[in-house]
Amino acid sequence: MSSEDDLDLDGTGADWVLSNIGGRIRDFRRHRRLTLAQLAEQSGYSEGYISAVETSATVPSISALSTLSAVLRVDVSELFPREVEAEVTVHRASGPNHLRLSESATEWYSLLSSRLNNPSYTALRHEFTSIDSSATYRYLGERFCLVLDGEVTLSFEGTSFTMGPGDSLHYASQPQHSLSMHPDAERVELLWLVTPALVR
Repeated sequence: MSSEDDLDLDGTGADWVLSNIGGRIRDFRRHRRLTLAQLAEQSGYSEGYISAVETSATVPSISALSTLSAVLRVDVSELFPREVEAEVTVHRASGPNHLRLSESATEWYSLLSSRLNNPSYTALRHEFTSIDSSATYRYLGERFCLVLDGEVTLSFEGTSFTMGPGDSLHYASQPQHSLSMHPDAERVELLWLVTPALVR
């Protein structure tokens, strides 16, 4: 059995920045013969938001990608480069690797779980200095959220839960929900456990 000291998604130890996310979503939508309006209606996002994502004018969050992928009937992992990792992977705190959806993104993620074949969950550290409070999410599966720093509110169809450091929430993520940060918070850090796995 082999091991790795650090997760190195691109072979350089630098941040991992996904590219052409919008173009891939557009290609999947066209393959499914869906119009912008149809994808917007089925996902719960506005047609303008979908258009902005497809043209890379807006950077979607991983939660938004999960929702859109579910509607498009593709595994969200198809948006990520596929790599094979060792059976045991150690992630050192001194050398985090961040996943961002653009160079200018205000949200970034650290992938904590290994990218094994057919993993049962994905663990992510999610950090942000601002977030699109108008975005809503819907994703088949379950999520566990632990607040590490800052204050956030998770809203589910009229019921909201405001959480600070040390608070956690476990929920089925099929119902539409949204995430917002407290107006006074300058930075938020969350730990997510997501099943089924987002990244494979």
